Amino acid sequence: MFDARLRTLLNAAAPRKATWAQYLALISNSNAAESTDLDYKGRQYERKPEWQGELAKDVAALANTAGGTLILGLEEDRATSIPVRANPEPLTDQLRKTYREALAWRMDPPAECDIAFIAEDPADPAPRGLVVISVPPSARGPHAVTGLKDVRDGTLRFPYRNDNTTSYMNLTQVKRAIAASASMAAGRHDVLDAAHQAIATDGRGRPGPKLLLTLTPDLPGAFPIDAAGFRAFRQELADADLPFYGRDVFRFFGVGPRRFIASTGEFRSRHVAHFHADGTAAWVTEGPQVAAFGAGDEAFPQHARSWHSDHVVMNVLAILQHLARHSASRAAAAGTATARVTLDVGNQRACGIASDRGSSAHIVFSSTEQQLATGQAGLLLEAAHDGSLLVQAAASLLADCYQHFGVVEAEQLTHDGQINLPAWGRRYHEIIAAWAATTGVEVLTRA
Repeated sequence: MFDARLRTLLNAAAPRKATWAQYLALISNSNAAESTDLDYKGRQYERKPEWQGELAKDVAALANTAGGTLILGLEEDRATSIPVRANPEPLTDQLRKTYREALAWRMDPPAECDIAFIAEDPADPAPRGLVVISVPPSARGPHAVTGLKDVRDGTLRFPYRNDNTTSYMNLTQVKRAIAASASMAAGRHDVLDAAHQAIATDGRGRPGPKLLLTLTPDLPGAFPIDAAGFRAFRQELADADLPFYGRDVFRFFGVGPRRFIASTGEFRSRHVAHFHADGTAAWVTEGPQVAAFGAGDEAFPQHARSWHSDHVVMNVLAILQHLARHSASRAAAAGTATARVTLDVGNQRACGIASDRGSSAHIVFSSTEQQLATGQAGLLLEAAHDGSLLVQAAASLLADCYQHFGVVEAEQLTHDGQINLPAWGRRYHEIIAAWAATTGVEVLTRA
């Protein structure tokens, strides 16, 4: 695990789960010295003109090496690289947004990372504290910083961690990194394609419209396919109480080539899932569709079958979390993963996306109909256990899918990991708010 040393030093399940007091325990601890997996900055970045490039450089260096954690607000001793004092600074949502925008702008390609705040006093309405940026090893590298002083100059630099300093790759190192990344990416893309196709053609699923979701860890994990593992797997799923679905989702269990298989029934099941030995997992469920009217068209001649957006979002949240848990917990994969979602109407006519926001009538609000719409996005496997990261991943995944319908994003979720309650139909407010409370996700109540 890329942040195993920091987790041990903090005695915490994850860097974002630790408290201010736990971070203070790093001060004067020789075991907490900077190295390839840990980088300290005494201040936040907005202190000099080229701060965006500095942020991108530090994050890319960790992603291009073996992953690690960047902590802003702990100042280290220059001679020993050991943190010696804390410097808490203001923590705002705008700061997180600004950092994300800078990383997207100044890194090519952007790296998946988690930006967490550790407040000195969590109850303070204007909190101060540390910014903790967790950067897993990346299968999408090498990551470059764009621009020496200005992104417009077009220069690319490829940083990496060299013990407790940052160096830049030479041409030979860049070529090797690109070749290794391309080979790995092609292999994992083939795995994702094969798993997605296998779940799409599984004969246990019901015919007709279906939602398919597949997840593949970028750096594969492993778990044994044997009799003992199968018994444990069957018992775990039989006892599972899944968000939005409840209990008894899976009642029939089997095996396939290097995978466990679960389904609601032997044939024509509402849910079918494949759990592969390398941490890849896939799930197909019947399409959440409704009869809907055309928006603003009083002369709309008949009901049109459309995807129900609230149900699509709830399905993706529940399924994505379960698949990520398989990858992170059962297969012990860490770092990043790639997810793919497909809305497939089968032999029916093309569909739009509908909502019942603010009324009991289902209204089609997409400007384009689709027979088959697919979205793909990267995510941190930490999303298996962190609701905010899960919502961020689902928002990116659904945006890529919804844009096939002429809809820019699923408004029910924000890309900062929040639930946008006004964008949901009123009948779903209570259930999604309860899920958010259980998973620790912030709920926005104003449009």
